Amino acid sequence: MTGRTLLLIGPPGAGKTTIAGQLTQVTGMAVIATGQQLRAEIRAQSALGQRIEPLLEQGQLAPDSVMAELMRNWLQRIPIDQDCLLDGYPRSVAQAHMLETILADLGRRVDAVIVLTLDEATIVHRLSGRRICRRDDGQDIIVHIDDTAKIAQCLARGGTLVQREDDHPDVIRTRLRLYEQETAPVLAHYTGRVPVHYINADQLTPAIVKLIRDII
Repeated sequence: MTGRTLLLIGPPGAGKTTIAGQLTQVTGMAVIATGQQLRAEIRAQSALGQRIEPLLEQGQLAPDSVMAELMRNWLQRIPIDQDCLLDGYPRSVAQAHMLETILADLGRRVDAVIVLTLDEATIVHRLSGRRICRRDDGQDIIVHIDDTAKIAQCLARGGTLVQREDDHPDVIRTRLRLYEQETAPVLAHYTGRVPVHYINADQLTPAIVKLIRDII
């Protein structure tokens, strides 16, 4: 039996990666988190990472051809009978067409789309206040400047606080414009073809996960 392929789409700051991580814990589905994978390439300073780093720092998207190549490689590693969730992909109609070709080659299809919604003011607050707590043991964690207890804990343990380049307000707004211009048409592309479910992301992660589990 072929596993289901679900898409998780939403603006930056909607919590896609956190939600996807919890879903895989409770359901066992495989998750392909494109943002995390791309940042891993940058940290490793691979040829691909060096190519896409300046684009992502400016709030731009990785080229479609690069994303298609990576997506095919990642999907090929997932057993055909295992459910999988694509976190943050496709980001454009062109990528949606590429994904459909890749999935067809692998005997899969898009079975449903989950869309997280969140207003711009909340997104900017979430992301511009986000910091990476860099620790000597290499176990970096994400904290928010509003969480004074975790900030103090990070510093007390010798950590340093770093803001990602793409978490500055001007870059965030650029990313949101890109999302509106390129990702919104993806939803129109899938509407009427597969079930598309909208979920308000301005609530606790466990509540969002439960809503998604009820859908799938």
